[in-house]
Amino acid sequence: MTAVHPGQAGIPRTLPPRIPLAVLPTPLLPAPRLASALGLGELFIKRDDLTGFAFAGNKARPLEFLAAGAVSEGADTLLTGGAPTSNFCAATAAVAQRGGLACHLVIAGDPVPPGPALSLAMACGASVRWTHDADRASVDSALPRAAGELTAAGQRPYLIPRGGATALGAVGYFLAAAELAGQLAERGIAAARVVVAVGSGGTLAGLAAGNAALGAPWTLAGASASRPPVEMSRRVLGLATECLALLGSPAAVTGAGIEVADVRGPGHGLPSAEGAAAAAQAVRTEGLMTDPVYTAKALSLVARHPVAEPVVFWHTGGMLDVVAAAQDVAR
Repeated sequence: MTAVHPGQAGIPRTLPPRIPLAVLPTPLLPAPRLASALGLGELFIKRDDLTGFAFAGNKARPLEFLAAGAVSEGADTLLTGGAPTSNFCAATAAVAQRGGLACHLVIAGDPVPPGPALSLAMACGASVRWTHDADRASVDSALPRAAGELTAAGQRPYLIPRGGATALGAVGYFLAAAELAGQLAERGIAAARVVVAVGSGGTLAGLAAGNAALGAPWTLAGASASRPPVEMSRRVLGLATECLALLGSPAAVTGAGIEVADVRGPGHGLPSAEGAAAAAQAVRTEGLMTDPVYTAKALSLVARHPVAEPVVFWHTGGMLDVVAAAQDVAR
């Protein structure tokens, strides 16, 4: 398996501080039966559902740098927020435990019985406050207020935006791009189409930055499951540019080779018919589990646009949402 080291092609010699969390590199596995069912030549699954830290999936990579940033700044509390089902909130609470930090979460809406993600966060000792507004954007305005109140109470909070979508967080997937490039090279593959779910945009932004630093060998296809594609395209390009600037990379990101498609279906957090069909096909052909919120919808994008070149489906995890969906079926 291919490890990534500072100073190798496209990787700066000096990187921001990092707290190891994920088990890397994650596997790149062929999916021949699913490829045949979708009419593809070659399909590979990049298994970031197997990052190995607290069901974090893709969240583990950015949190390695965000948690280290908090420690470097002398923070004693990680502060973030999201929906009650946020996997990022659960992962942040677990990371806080690993780093000996407190965790405070701002959750959109009114108090509800906790599902798997919020239960995990609370089991990890996170304190929770609610915005009393179901709009997830209410978290964005509430986080700075929460930071001020925590500071006034004598704590030293480190504010992480929803999903960890910052230039620093994107460094995790900047490095993941080099990891994938090495794994593909071992198979004699350079050009490929890489399909990944998009929520807050940090994962795709990091991959876009890393792809640019590698000479842009791939087409990146982002499956926007949370926000309108035009908004996400702007957000991803901005974060990718900021990530490259943070790393001092001379590479530049343009919109060329980056596609963002709408896979929201009936809305964020709600299963779509396309996603359900893709999830069923993945289980029947490869025994691959996907969640209805992000990865199943992203997988439907693979089926929507069959291509001749090799395709990599980047599995971002969401296993807590798989559990939640199973609980709903059992009720």
